[in-house]
Amino acid sequence: MSGSSGGTFSGLPSRETSCESLALETHLSSPREDVVDRIQVGDSLFLSVVAHGSVSTVQVYWNGELAGGIASPSVQQLQNCIGEGFNYIATVTAKNGGEVRIRITPTQN
Repeated sequence: MSGSSGGTFSGLPSRETSCESLALETHLSSPREDVVDRIQVGDSLFLSVVAHGSVSTVQVYWNGELAGGIASPSVQQLQNCIGEGFNYIATVTAKNGGEVRIRITPTQN
């Protein structure tokens, strides 16, 4: 990636990872309280890229209900990979009140 400083964020290299091995540790942004209340550690969440005019976001769903979004420095790469046909799953790794930590990994097709 041109212009990369080679630094790290959360211990991860700043260079882009291939879509096949892209994995992210992050939290739900703008969590929906009514849905998050029912989410448990270990639950699997579905990811979808949703366009709002000229802006796209990655949204996270639990049992078909919008749970929140993804805020990560790697969200653009995640969006690109999903756009290229790669599928990812988010697994809930921790929950503290309304804060939900997730690990995003590619699904096995």
